[in-house]
Order: sequence, then C-alpha cells, then structure tokens
Amino acid sequence: MMFDLVVRNGRVVTPEGIAPATLGVKGGTIAALVPPGEDVTGRDAIDAAGKLLLPGLVDAHSHIPGFVLPSPEEDFDSATRAAAAGGVTTVLLMPTDKPRTDTAATFALKKASGEGRAHVDYALQAVAGPATESLVELMDQGPVSFEIFLAYGGNPDFMIGADDYELARVLRLVAAVDALAGITPHSPSLIARLTAEQKKVVAPTLETRALTRPVLSEALGISRACTVAAETGTRIHLRGLSARRSLDIVARFRDLVPLSTEVMSHHLLFDAEDAKRMGAYGVITPPLRSSADRAALRAAARRGEIDMAVSDHSPGLRAEKERGQADIWATPPGMPGLQTLCASLLALVDDGQLTLPDLVRLGCENPARRFGLFPRKGVLAPGADADIVIVDPAAATLIRDSDQHSKADYTTLAGRTIDWTLERVLLRGRTIFHQGSFPSQPSGRFVRP
Repeated sequence: MMFDLVVRNGRVVTPEGIAPATLGVKGGTIAALVPPGEDVTGRDAIDAAGKLLLPGLVDAHSHIPGFVLPSPEEDFDSATRAAAAGGVTTVLLMPTDKPRTDTAATFALKKASGEGRAHVDYALQAVAGPATESLVELMDQGPVSFEIFLAYGGNPDFMIGADDYELARVLRLVAAVDALAGITPHSPSLIARLTAEQKKVVAPTLETRALTRPVLSEALGISRACTVAAETGTRIHLRGLSARRSLDIVARFRDLVPLSTEVMSHHLLFDAEDAKRMGAYGVITPPLRSSADRAALRAAARRGEIDMAVSDHSPGLRAEKERGQADIWATPPGMPGLQTLCASLLALVDDGQLTLPDLVRLGCENPARRFGLFPRKGVLAPGADADIVIVDPAAATLIRDSDQHSKADYTTLAGRTIDWTLERVLLRGRTIFHQGSFPSQPSGRFVRP
C-alpha cells in the first residue's frame, strides 16, 4: 500500500508501554503500525528516529469565551492555536461561555462557529439545569456530555444548587437518553455563607478567598451527586477533584455508580504555598490545596484512581489578574492551560510523579473513552485519526510567557524547564504545529460521540 504519510522509526507510547513502530497514514487516519525496519512507502515521510510518538491529547474541560460572540479574553483562533502548540488536538468545550449551550439552536451556532476557524478538533458539552424539560433534541446535535452545576460563580439560572428534587429529575433526563452527566460539585449554601463572612475581612488575602471553597464544600457536592446518581442509574463524570477527602468519598461509590473523575493539571503541579507565590494569578476554583492533598492526587493518578487530567483552560487576561493584586476579590478565578496541559504532565514525568504511559492514559485514551470519542481519538492504532504529537526527549524546553498563544499571554509554568520538546503536532496526518510555527490553515472539525 502507498501511504499518504509515513512516520518512520519513532517509539509509540500507549498506557501499556513504549514500543518502536512506523506509522502509515492514509486519508487522515492511521492505516498501519509496522515494525521498525519494515519497508513502507509514502508520498510524504517524517523521520522520527529517537523521538516519541504520543496520541494527540484530548482536553475534556476547557472554556473559550469569545468563540461565538466577540470577547477580549479569547477566541477560537487564539485558543486552538494554543492547543495545537501544546499537543492538544481535541478540545471539549464547557457550555457556560455566552451564549450558553442549553438549546439545540445555541448548540448548532457554536458548532458552526468553529468551522474554518479551529486549528484542532472540538466537541461540545451542553447544560442541563432547572429549565431543562427534555434532552432529546439536544442529544441529536451530538454533545459529549450534559453538564450539571451544583455550584457556580454567582447565582446563574442554570445552577441546580441545593435542590435535590431538580438534581434527581435532571439526572433521570440524562439517563433517559443514555448520556454522560458532568458534575461540577460543591455546596452552594456553604460557599454563599463563607463568602459573606470572608468579605468582611479588612485585609483579605488569597487564603481568605480560598476559605470560601473548602474541602468540605467539594466533599458535600461529590457525595450528594453520587448518592442521587446511584438512585437514578446515571453515568456521571466528577469535575475538578482537588483533595484527598474527595478521593476517599469517590472510592466508596465506585461499586455503586458508573463514575469517572478528573483532576486539573495545576492541582497535580502546585499546592497552596505555590498559590501564595502566584498571588492573584493563583486564584482558581477549586483552590490549590495542601501539599498532602497534592501528594494524594498524584498517587491516585498513578494508581488509576483518577481517570483523566484536564486543563480547565480559563483565560483571564493579565490586566484582570493584576487588579486582584490590590483586591483579591477583583480577579476572576482561573488559569490558561490548553498550551501547557501536556507540558504540565511532562513536568510531572520529570519529577518522577508520572510515567509516559500514565500521561497517555490520563491525557489521551481515558478522556476519549469516557466522552465517546474512542477509538477515533486518544490512541495511535489502525483506524484512529492520525492525531500525533512528536516529542524529542533529547531537547529541553524553557516555558516562557512570550511563547504563549492564548490571549491570556502568561502561564503559571513560566520559568520551568522540562526535559522534552514538542517538536511537531499533526491533526489527521496534517502538520498543524512545527518548531514554533503553524504551517497550515485551520483544519479542525466538530466531532461527536
């Protein structure tokens, strides 16, 4: 067979290990994995000798304000450039950015808005909340999940809040269409009361703000969601685990609820002491926790007790963050993370906290499986899209603010050197990022389960 592209002599990383292979690509998909040395021909070829071949990462939790309506914070071009530069070839978009993804019409609008503008593939998540009466029409559009918010910033009308009747009703709607419910946990009443108390503090600090979302709030939200899901039989995905207590609660429900979990990459890398150093740039939700919590999260990720790592890309602009240096309540929570998701996981490999197979399991295969995109995404195997990240293990990279492509032109990893370089990123066999440049026009597509 004559291939469109041959990627020769690389080492393919899977959750099971690392093995040498040559990839043959045809029609945008991987047509063959052949042993090294076997003669294969292609119209184009890439010599990956000495390099590692990873599947393109699947980021299951990201926010892109401005991908429909104009926004100074981010747009489809800037965000997906950042994703491509960071080895993320499929982005799953949370539904809260305006216009909210809560109807078939807004879903269709967002789906169309990325066509011709996205540098990577994208999938959409939809809202399910108190106003939701049926999910059938939305389900036909192809969401990867229906997102349920037990707590959120302010008091939005899509939040379930403390209403257990509504939580059970909406989870039954999700189960009725055999879909996945993404759960943003926490206790809204606890957050509201603690926020009111802490805003009375005369000289508030980052720690003051972190007190409004304690581990107890997260634990209450997780246990409540799991208890109701056990009753309704709904498949759930728990967002943003950040503490050892959360892991303990999840472990008790594993045999009762078809659940999966995620951790944000910054909770694996940083702790509360790092947040103090970052100042307003360290304001995120949930807050960075203790070093003991971080150690528990890392161990759980290694053992497979956390299913995936995500970026929670939330691109607050530098000016917005700087306002928080004088008034910690004035800055929006969040960090940009699309471009640094893979780099963060590689930093953890450098530190001996993860292995390369762990990276592929957490960042590629598991999110693709859970959100219905496997085996098209998340794996380098015959029949999969040829989404390939070529990593040079012999070249180190200094992470710098000046190299970031998000409109949030900074990263909390700035100044960190990792022992790897993301040399080239391919989407369906086409190079979309190579040695700092974007050699092709946007070719990202909408993908559905």
